[in-house]
Amino acid sequence: MAVLSVINGQVQLGTATPAVTDTFRNGIFTSSTGLNRATTAAANEFCNGLPLTDAGQIQYNDATAGLPAGVQWSDGLPLSASGLCISTGPAVTYSNGIPFAANGAVSAAITP
Repeated sequence: MAVLSVINGQVQLGTATPAVTDTFRNGIFTSSTGLNRATTAAANEFCNGLPLTDAGQIQYNDATAGLPAGVQWSDGLPLSASGLCISTGPAVTYSNGIPFAANGAVSAAITP
């Protein structure tokens, strides 16, 4: 399973361009402040079950309104054709250290 930064009950996603000070944590670019680099751009590879761009950013899909049709689960994470399904709703449960919202999406905070 992927290692994602969790602060205050939400996976931390940062949409800024990866910086030279970012480090790889299990194949995912993570900033020095703990933001997992993420984007809605199309991914072209997978690492630890997550769709990633060549720059190491997680492709995500805002599923706050509900999981889209055709969601598949990989390593316990909900994935659609548009990427990791996330919700900005609060966590109601955890699985393997990852917070999940009531609709089954990963509970996440998005920081530009």
